[in-house]
Amino acid sequence: MSSNEKRLRKRISGFSITTKVIMLIATVVVAIPLYIAVVNAFKTNDAITSAPLAPPLQPTLENLEYVLTNPNVNIGEMYFNSAMIAGFGTVGCILLSAMAAYYLARSRRKSSKNLYMYFLFGLMVPYVIVYVPLVTIFKYMGLMGNLPTLIFVFISGSISFSVFMFYGFIKTVPKELEEAAAIDGASPLRIFWTIIFPLLKPCTTTVAIFIGLSMWNDFMTPLIIGNVKTITVGIYTAIGPYSSDWGTVFAFVLCGSVPIIVAYLLAQKQFISGLTAGALKG
Repeated sequence: MSSNEKRLRKRISGFSITTKVIMLIATVVVAIPLYIAVVNAFKTNDAITSAPLAPPLQPTLENLEYVLTNPNVNIGEMYFNSAMIAGFGTVGCILLSAMAAYYLARSRRKSSKNLYMYFLFGLMVPYVIVYVPLVTIFKYMGLMGNLPTLIFVFISGSISFSVFMFYGFIKTVPKELEEAAAIDGASPLRIFWTIIFPLLKPCTTTVAIFIGLSMWNDFMTPLIIGNVKTITVGIYTAIGPYSSDWGTVFAFVLCGSVPIIVAYLLAQKQFISGLTAGALKG
């Protein structure tokens, strides 16, 4: 073995070790908040304030029992509202953005390019700055405090990102598939639903996870615009102006995190395939 090959192997080995160390540190950093939420959900307030990082020496189920069984909390309604927002918002956003991205990717008009730039500008605008005008408009129209309004807001806030993702993926789909279907007499709408949309499954899964997570975890939008109780808004109810019930807070966090973790574990293969497909085709 030559000296150059030995040096190359040492560099590869050193790079591999460095990568593993960085990944380990990143894993620890990401896992710490989840660990804190899990261990503190089974501790009393005194134990939480005295040693928040320590495991529960005397575990208690009082926090979870309060959140799950107290009629004043009504966590069933919170789960329902969060599920409706994340479910209908994700489905609606995917359908609208996929069709819009297909039109923008295949259209040769100059206006379509300008419209695509408009969607890109939507990615650069902080979502928080639209709260005041949205609240003013919805109050004037009498649309505050209902789920359909909130779902509409979430769809409009996520469509720019979704169009951006679908546009790049559709650009990689060969046009010959559409041309062959058009020769057979298929309409553009039928071509999209029967040929293009099934090919977008990896991208659709990735987009669904990203925007579904953002809708489920959003706190400010349901609180300010919708006045709707979601699982994240429930955390706010346990925090008072002078004191906080930290055990209840962490119980809410745990209840809000479990469905998302389960959903990700069930869809992780599609999620990874969507990211890798975009990387290979992009």
